[in-house]
Amino acid sequence: MRNIGGNLSRIGVGIVLLAIGLYKFTSQEAEAIFSDVSNSPILSWLYKVGSHQFVSDLIGGFEILVALLIFFGFKNQKAALMGGILGTLIFLITLSFFFTSPTANVYQTVDWCPTPNGFILKDIVFLGVCLQLTIDNW
Repeated sequence: MRNIGGNLSRIGVGIVLLAIGLYKFTSQEAEAIFSDVSNSPILSWLYKVGSHQFVSDLIGGFEILVALLIFFGFKNQKAALMGGILGTLIFLITLSFFFTSPTANVYQTVDWCPTPNGFILKDIVFLGVCLQLTIDNW
């Protein structure tokens, strides 16, 4: 009970990574991520190696791997550490899309408040969870 908030946060990040990772295997998601990934100085080279679907599958597989490491991390400290490090990497890269993707800064109006792309901004919280997971298991 002492660390219920931290454990729920880890489970939440794992579930989101698993769900998003599985979704990457669809053609809709492969096309949806193209703008972000192709404009990323870190990931754009992947399209020289394979198709939109190949790149999406590769990213999705990586996200699923990290989700599994986070889940197995409850029983294995090395898995938790690797899940934290790799999750931190994922969320640093996706947050970089905010600066490199032409569609990331498009403001969406949500009733009373204009907000930048919330899909990317949620990764600030996930980055914090993965950083804490890394620190706790270092």
